[in-house]
Amino acid sequence: MIYIKLFTTFLQIGAVSFGGGYSILKTIIHYVVDTNKWLSIEEFNEIVAISQSTPGPIGINAATFVGYKMGGIFGSLVATLSVILVPVISTLTLYLFYRRHSQNTVVQSVISKLKPIVLAMIASAAMSFLNSSFGSVTSFIITLVAIFILLYTKLDVVLLLLASGMLGYIFFR
Repeated sequence: MIYIKLFTTFLQIGAVSFGGGYSILKTIIHYVVDTNKWLSIEEFNEIVAISQSTPGPIGINAATFVGYKMGGIFGSLVATLSVILVPVISTLTLYLFYRRHSQNTVVQSVISKLKPIVLAMIASAAMSFLNSSFGSVTSFIITLVAIFILLYTKLDVVLLLLASGMLGYIFFR
């Protein structure tokens, strides 16, 4: 029964998620944390952190991890395939349509109007993470320092990531 639930849940997530990896996270939170109660928000945030450190799109990686947690290897396959099913079919269909009608002003207008919606979805997901991620002043300071270093130095991003992770481990173990 869990495999059917994983399939239908991630099929719905894939069907309504537009705009890339971060915009899908808010939808996954709704279905996985709020509706089905498969994970707590803290567990989900950990999955997102792992998903960000592995290759591939973050939404697909998160679906794979949730599927594995709920149904093992077969659950991860079901969740992964179902979350990409509708987007793959839609993308192929839209590509063929766009290729044929790319110069049409109506098509260009629709594309330009979708950009703010996608930005709002990404901002909404970011706000969800901000509410649960900055549980202390220390984590907020580590984040601000990392942002400052990224913007104003030429420090290697991997070194900054490792240093921030070590600081987090030292302060929050």
